[in-house]
Amino acid sequence: MTGWGYESWFVSARDPAGQRALWIRHTTHRPRQGRPAAALWCTVADRGQSGPPTVVKQVFDDLPAGAVAGPGRFRGEAVMAGQAASWDLAVVGGEPLLRHLRPAMLYRAPLPRTKLEAQVPHGIVSGEVRVSGSVTALSGWRGTVGHNWGSEHADSWVWLHADGFGDEPDDWLELVLARVRAGPALLPWTAFGVLSLGGRRLPLGGLGRLGRPASVAADYARLTATLPAPGARVELTVMADPAEAAVLTYADPAGGTRVVSHCALAGAALTLRRPGGDLDLTADLCAYEYGTAHATPGIEPRPLPQE
Repeated sequence: MTGWGYESWFVSARDPAGQRALWIRHTTHRPRQGRPAAALWCTVADRGQSGPPTVVKQVFDDLPAGAVAGPGRFRGEAVMAGQAASWDLAVVGGEPLLRHLRPAMLYRAPLPRTKLEAQVPHGIVSGEVRVSGSVTALSGWRGTVGHNWGSEHADSWVWLHADGFGDEPDDWLELVLARVRAGPALLPWTAFGVLSLGGRRLPLGGLGRLGRPASVAADYARLTATLPAPGARVELTVMADPAEAAVLTYADPAGGTRVVSHCALAGAALTLRRPGGDLDLTADLCAYEYGTAHATPGIEPRPLPQE
């Protein structure tokens, strides 16, 4: 990363039983004003333990030399408020790279100011995470590896990854919804994503479908959306329990912060409406993130070190 902006690599994974999940981020942050910084984050959700997910975040001047983040490996450690976390994970995936933004020229355009891709849109995560002596062993967890970068976070956004669609463990949904500012104007929600069924990818949204915009209602606990697709549409509902979410703040390189609610154990239901007949699907393994620059009544970010 050059100039001012941010870059993030993350891995999100859930156990096949849908009771535990993790979300790990390696980030670099160069604000328009102020000193550059880096951070390692480790979030572990476990329905077998009471309370919200465990979060450990440490801020550094630069990413530690031993930290690794990429399509096939995540390794790092962080300390916060007397808690120590470490992780060493391997990711195996046979799916090709997913670049969400369509058309592709948006990766070279000034808007949106955040660019993103799923380096591993659907893979298997194995390894170990330790938090203050508690060990979480991963074997056969389904997960995804994402890579984001840019000069400014969206005004509001949703990130969603879902799999575990009944008897089709290799079907998945990867979706980003965003509202961005163009000068003083706040643009409508735009959708970018893919629904993969039987190894075939159905693109969702994109700026090439301006005649059929996405219909979106989103907050930290629920998403309802109707998404255009070639010759079809997807009607989607996501439910996230606020008690199971990690509520955090992201520093924005352009100034200010975003409040982010990340629920790694959400649930999703969708209907694919198409001429050949409708298809109803539910996903028990779903990560749902809602971020916004606006006041969000009912949720309070936990105090964490800031970049």
